[in-house]
Amino acid sequence: MTDELRYDKLSTSIEIIVAGGEPTATGDADVDVLARLASGLRGLPAPGFKVGLRAELLPGAEARGLGLLARLRAAVSFDRETGLAAAGGGCGLAAGACCVGGTVVNLLGFASAAAVAAFIEASLPYFVSVSLVMMGALLFWVLRREGSGRAMVTRSAIRAGAVVGSAYGVVFAATMALSMAMGLY
Repeated sequence: MTDELRYDKLSTSIEIIVAGGEPTATGDADVDVLARLASGLRGLPAPGFKVGLRAELLPGAEARGLGLLARLRAAVSFDRETGLAAAGGGCGLAAGACCVGGTVVNLLGFASAAAVAAFIEASLPYFVSVSLVMMGALLFWVLRREGSGRAMVTRSAIRAGAVVGSAYGVVFAATMALSMAMGLY
């Protein structure tokens, strides 16, 4: 029997299996073994596998036709760079919370510029430390979720670090610029 005929028999058996039937004997022991193997694999993926694979292969496709809340949840998913950027921006905002909070307190008239400047000067290292711990936890979570292995860890760390670090830098710089523009730092 030629290889082409074997491939055709295997293809026909797999089509029957995909359609919901059971494979029939083809007369070729190797093809029959592969058909039985394919039959055993029919229901193997977990229910969310197709959804996850579709989201990974076609980013944004699952958000089409969905409501605003579903689109927002898809946008901040940690599986994508947008989610990592949002997390990095959140960490940057945590680092600059003393600057933003001090600016708001000053604008509302609750504290003088000198008092706010002293607060920012004294508390900035603590806020930055907390934000760095948050980024470390985020990086640990991403690496744990994406798997282990030297290549996977390196690729994930570089990708997540670049996105999170960029968003962190932009947001933290913006909060510092805001307090400097107000003459508070």
